[in-house]
Amino acid sequence: MSITRPKVLVLTGGIGSGKSTFARAFEALGVPCIDADALARTVHQDPEHPATMHIARAFPHAMAPDGSLARGTLRTIFALDPAANEELKRILRPAVLALADDWSRRQQAPYVVWESALAMDQALPATRVLVVDSSDRNRAARIALRNPDWTGAQVASIIAMQLPRADYLARADDVAHNDGTLDDVRALTLQLHHRYTDLWS
Repeated sequence: MSITRPKVLVLTGGIGSGKSTFARAFEALGVPCIDADALARTVHQDPEHPATMHIARAFPHAMAPDGSLARGTLRTIFALDPAANEELKRILRPAVLALADDWSRRQQAPYVVWESALAMDQALPATRVLVVDSSDRNRAARIALRNPDWTGAQVASIIAMQLPRADYLARADDVAHNDGTLDDVRALTLQLHHRYTDLWS
């Protein structure tokens, strides 16, 4: 008896839009979710991973003594150098995709959620794309709240390095507006879950 592979809902949006909040709401409904950024950390914090060794050759000044990517470099070296940031993503992408794909194959559900801020510029494979959208003002406030040691310039640099909101929206199959309350998020997620369950069950 063959096992049907789950459909992949890519949950994306700019940093600070509230992707993780929606991911937790999907998880509360029993939907398997995975965070591509967390997968990337498992790669670049493993000194023996081939991708990490590649990073070390390309950016030796960004590595910790143990051979892993030094903590803090994502918001210093790579946040301030767009070319370096693109090269880092290029190196990590195949490893992250392989991990996400393996995880998806092992799930028993009509669909799974891949949460990723980089889905648009890295063309992650998706059955459907859900974009979480929020005003730039609210995004900046959320980023600053999570990272109280970041300067305003660092927050602005991170936002500027990502695709404009209009680009995310133009490529979305569905849009979840996130400028309201947590209850609003839960209610919208429930509506979306019913829609996806109807589509893929």
